[in-house]
Amino acid sequence: MDEILDEKTYETREVKPADFITRLAAFAVDIIIFIILSYGLNYAFKISTSYVAFLQLYWWQILIIISFYFIYFDGSESNATLGKQIMNIRLLTEEKRDVDFSTSAKHYILSSVLFFGYFSILMNEKKQTTTDKFCKVIVVKVR
Repeated sequence: MDEILDEKTYETREVKPADFITRLAAFAVDIIIFIILSYGLNYAFKISTSYVAFLQLYWWQILIIISFYFIYFDGSESNATLGKQIMNIRLLTEEKRDVDFSTSAKHYILSSVLFFGYFSILMNEKKQTTTDKFCKVIVVKVR
């Protein structure tokens, strides 16, 4: 995924921050993927009588899976969840380096707690949320 970063050194990378709508759309794609997979799982294996009952019974397991999904993909080589990959954005450190798993975990946990911080995207040049600033990360456009 480093094709967006065509310069040879991290210090000279030119990146463009991802806007609020693109980040929101990436998150929506991730949620839609989970809804489709969890609905399909419940339907195929007849785990519960209805999808709502399935969610009520297994909400905490679903929450753990979603947490691992965001932490794993944001900390992996692609530095992007499937939704971010579809929307052509990725997570980098402010030094324009790849994010590791510990930073990804910290970012996810703080994002869950400080979800209202997304409105700060509209008020700063790097389009960072409050959580992005705490974790010293940026979300950039790939193409």
